[in-house]
Amino acid sequence: MRKIRIRTAVNEDVHMIRGRFCFFRSPLSFCCYIVDGLLIDTGPVRARSELLPYLTDKNPRQIVLTHFHEDHAGNADFWAAYFRIPLYRSPETKSEFDRLEMPAYRRIIWGNKRGEMGGVDVPEWLETPNHRFRIVRTPGHSPDHICLLEEEKKWLFAGDLFLGTRLDYGMKGESVPRMIDSIKRILTFPVETVFCGHAGIVEGGRFKLEKKLRFLEGLQEKTLEFHERGLDEAEIAKRLLPSKQWVSLFTGGEMSPVHLVHSIVRERMNGR
Repeated sequence: MRKIRIRTAVNEDVHMIRGRFCFFRSPLSFCCYIVDGLLIDTGPVRARSELLPYLTDKNPRQIVLTHFHEDHAGNADFWAAYFRIPLYRSPETKSEFDRLEMPAYRRIIWGNKRGEMGGVDVPEWLETPNHRFRIVRTPGHSPDHICLLEEEKKWLFAGDLFLGTRLDYGMKGESVPRMIDSIKRILTFPVETVFCGHAGIVEGGRFKLEKKLRFLEGLQEKTLEFHERGLDEAEIAKRLLPSKQWVSLFTGGEMSPVHLVHSIVRERMNGR
């Protein structure tokens, strides 16, 4: 595994810190953002030493997490203690993080989590000297997922809500129907620039969120059509999504195109 390379960028007064590295020739990345002293997501344990000089330079004054996954929350308690600043997370994020048993591949890629999560419950609004951020619940990628909206600036700090305009595979436990609901909820607000947890700063973010919404709605419609015709989930995934067998094998089945299909079928059968 190669060393993590850090790149920074600035959009108005939002500072992005992006880490990139290769794992078995597959590019991986993560993003943290600092705006007006607020650190949004903390990066994985594995990148702690690389992130330290950049965060020290920016001197964060508070931290907020979008969700519990270790590439977003791995350093949360460490940075809170190191900089002596408050950590905000939802009660669901703490619960999910505390009970998380990390699969081996995620420990190898991101580094192991450390103990139970501290911090306090995130309020409905988070304020900094110059900005006010609305906290919006956006489950789907994970049950605890939240986004931050700066409505005056039309900024969306999206965590993993966006990622890209389409998905080729999903994590076990992800929900396509809930992703659809969450994107629709976000699109009721003024959004232009998306600050994504992996894709970085996304200009024309509203258009690209709408494009992802159309992809997910199309996937849901076609999945249910094939399901009603009697096809099983594996066959539906094979017809609608690219083959990602190596991803499924490497992750022990935790990441697979079938999970996206399964979430649609499961929630339809549960009467959602």
